[in-house]
Amino acid sequence: MYVGHINLAESMNGTGEHFIKLVEGLDRQGIRQHVLVRNRSLARRLAVCDNVTVGPVVKTPVMAYCLMPSVSVAHAHDVKSGHAALLMTLTRSTPYVVTRRSTDAPGRNPITRAIYRRAASLICSTDAAAAKMLETDLSVLIDVIRDISYAASDDPETDGNRIAAEHARIYRRAIDSWRVPALLL
Repeated sequence: MYVGHINLAESMNGTGEHFIKLVEGLDRQGIRQHVLVRNRSLARRLAVCDNVTVGPVVKTPVMAYCLMPSVSVAHAHDVKSGHAALLMTLTRSTPYVVTRRSTDAPGRNPITRAIYRRAASLICSTDAAAAKMLETDLSVLIDVIRDISYAASDDPETDGNRIAAEHARIYRRAIDSWRVPALLL
């Protein structure tokens, strides 16, 4: 499995720490990853992982799409990154998952709705975020995986490994159940 991560967040906040722990946990499991991020300090922190290739810093979804190599599955860590993932699935038939943290209803924008509708899975960080997505008319598979900051134990490495294993399970399911989008037929 080769996982491509896209994270276009500008700031390094708590979700950035979760992202780092996820990539490190997947790295410890021996999963190859390619990471495209907007934040330079995030890129530097991930460059030390063995099975992780950090691409150039990207500022737009189109740049992320163009610079992402052929991967088994893409993980868009926000809606803006989802634009790149949607392009990847429409042109390369790459399955993708999207992380959603917001407890607000997704907008009515047709592109945003297509991002969620075509995702192989939606990973919500809280039950409230998952519940809000269930209220929509989008038919997408939803998984709840708590961010590292919500983890139950005091051992971040153990929590990171558990969270990484849950993500790996979702990635495998996305790869195994993927179908070619109608646009490519």
